[in-house]
Amino acid sequence: MLALIWKSVCHRKLQNAALVFSVAAGVAILFCMAAIYHGVDRGMELSRQRMGADLVVIYGGARLDPSLYLFGGATDNSYLPADMLEAVRAVSGVVRATPQFFTQKLSADCHDIGTKNRMIGYDPDSDWIIGPWLKKVSKNGLDNQEVILGAKVPTWQQNRISILGKWYDIVAIAEETGTTLDYSLLVSMEEARRVAAANPRMQAAWQQYGAPEGWISAVLVQVEPEANLDEIVDRIQQNGYVKTIVAADVKSRIQDQFAVLGVLLGGAGALTGLVSLFQLFARFYALTWERQAEWGLYLALGASGRSIAVLIIGEAVMVASTGSVAGLMLGGILYHVGLIVLEAYQAFPFVPASWMVLGSLGLALTGSFTGLSALAAWLPAYEGSQMDPSTIISRGECD
Repeated sequence: MLALIWKSVCHRKLQNAALVFSVAAGVAILFCMAAIYHGVDRGMELSRQRMGADLVVIYGGARLDPSLYLFGGATDNSYLPADMLEAVRAVSGVVRATPQFFTQKLSADCHDIGTKNRMIGYDPDSDWIIGPWLKKVSKNGLDNQEVILGAKVPTWQQNRISILGKWYDIVAIAEETGTTLDYSLLVSMEEARRVAAANPRMQAAWQQYGAPEGWISAVLVQVEPEANLDEIVDRIQQNGYVKTIVAADVKSRIQDQFAVLGVLLGGAGALTGLVSLFQLFARFYALTWERQAEWGLYLALGASGRSIAVLIIGEAVMVASTGSVAGLMLGGILYHVGLIVLEAYQAFPFVPASWMVLGSLGLALTGSFTGLSALAAWLPAYEGSQMDPSTIISRGECD
């Protein structure tokens, strides 16, 4: 029976190829959108749990989008006076604050780390954000020749990495957080300032404004649970020319954007899927008339009505499953291309779905389209199985 189904499908290449393409398009769009939305949703949840900072205070003239500071790992060589840390801590409603120091884009001697990675110097004495996610680091702080890689920074062989002419020991790889930490290299505050001081492009600035030891890049702030964020932001910004990023606002904006994108692309995928199912139903329903002589001959030769039904439904299932497999491959390509395009325009918290999740999604889509295709072919299969072979042979048509 399987060989007969295969031959029947191959005999009508053009019609079945159109159906396969239609099913593949629907599966690809739904798979791509579901995978991206799952990654963003998981990234949002992890960033909510692990970000730990309600506010991020940066230089007022910083030009990067706030989402890049929180989630993208982009580097901006703009700095605040180091005494801004104490000014922020003194604001009513602030529970705690910790400084960070960013350097320029990093390129290793034999390995380009990438444009979206930055070196971060942090203060282990006041930090509560980075430390909890470094399981392999048992001591407080880092030596000046040690580095911790973020989860999405390319790994290095032999636990060492050469950056800007200096070799560092990789002491740990941080857990995935869905935040800018995933794209960062963590070093001691002293080491980050040394790297910045050695940057030839920054020499004029250090000579004019003072050594890096007197500056920080950002202050991460945790506030009281019931505090009024707007009031705290106003008080912080009275201390100097600073910009205060409210993490919850950035996350909400990204979630809204992806909700709209999800509705549009999800609707397009669902519509494409419905069209493919309708085409399957119309195609196999038309077979009741187009192939009546063929089926009548099978019946006259002793085939049962059940065998005819299995033949019709089997063709629908084979076409749908082939289209689903093709759609999953196309959807995987769209998934990776979509991430590249989205990240080019906006940084966002994203944690890739595991192979188990992607596999489950693929099986669910394949099962759904295959099952619905079999259901669409049920009526044609039923009518085909009820044919009277003598009537078909004598009259050549259905009553």
